[in-house]
Parts: sequence; structure tokens; C-alpha cells
Amino acid sequence: MIVGYFRQIDGDETSPTTVLRAARCLRIESERPGSREARNRLVADLTNGDVLVSPSISHLAASVTDLVALARRIHGKGATLRVVAEQVDTLIPAARNVFAALAESERRTLAARRDSGLREASLRGASPGRPRKLDAKSAYAIRDEIASGRTYASIAREMGVHPTTVMRMISRLTEL
Repeated sequence: MIVGYFRQIDGDETSPTTVLRAARCLRIESERPGSREARNRLVADLTNGDVLVSPSISHLAASVTDLVALARRIHGKGATLRVVAEQVDTLIPAARNVFAALAESERRTLAARRDSGLREASLRGASPGRPRKLDAKSAYAIRDEIASGRTYASIAREMGVHPTTVMRMISRLTEL
């Protein structure tokens, strides 16, 4: 069975329904952007030999990574994916390799952007992650309190942190 799916996109000059009817889809599902319920339902109903058709990649998935994951799910059901605008049919093994290459390229691009952002933040003096609740001065004060006989839990309550945080601060001091 040939089934069609598209996410509605603002500013479409061609009707996705017309494209899917021309591709001989017997069942057509659509949904608004951000929703994936109809797509997931459609993929769950696929069986061996079925074909899922979409007017374009942008009508099908939000990202290349999402597209590759979707293609894997479709292939796991024994079905194939056809994207009309980009003329991709995953019945051909080379098309599957193209999706995998695109996903790898997107992962590299995202990693490069993340690394660039971290470098820029460090140049501004910011450090990644959550800010520390206790600084080095607090660690020495905690060490003195523990030496005087106080418990980790009582110190943690006073400082507004978890007792494990207090234990970690003490262990860092003893490592130095």
C-alpha cells in the first residue's frame, strides 16, 4: 500500500495533497507543525512492502537526524520511504547511504557550533555548566567544621546544599 504524509508548512506554493495524489497514495495523513502523532501512527501501521511518500523532506522531518531515525523505523517494518521533491527512494540502497551521510554531516556541524560557542563563552569569562554553590573558601571552612566534630548533614543544611556536596568538597581538599 502506498501512503502519504506531510506536515503543514506556511507559504507552500504547491499543494502537498496534490503531490501525494499524483504519487498514487491510497491514504494521506497531515498534521500541523510540531506534532508527530499522525506520522507515528502512520509508521506504526506500515507493513512489509508498503511505501511512505512525502512531498519533501521539510514536510516529513524537522531535521536530518529525525529523517534518518524515521527512515530506520520505516525500514525496520520492511517498508520504504519516497520523497518526491528531492527524488529520493530508499528502495535503492544508495539512498539509505545518502541519509546516513547527511546525518553524520549534521552531527559534525552541530558539534562545531557547540565548540565555537564554548570557546566564545570562555573568552567572555563564562564557564559552561551550572555555577558552583560552594567556592574554595567554603571548602576550607567546611574542613575546619568537620575537624571540630560537626556532621556533614548539619553543615549541608546550614549551607543549603546536599551532604554529598559537602563530602565532595572535603575529598577534593584531601586530594590536593
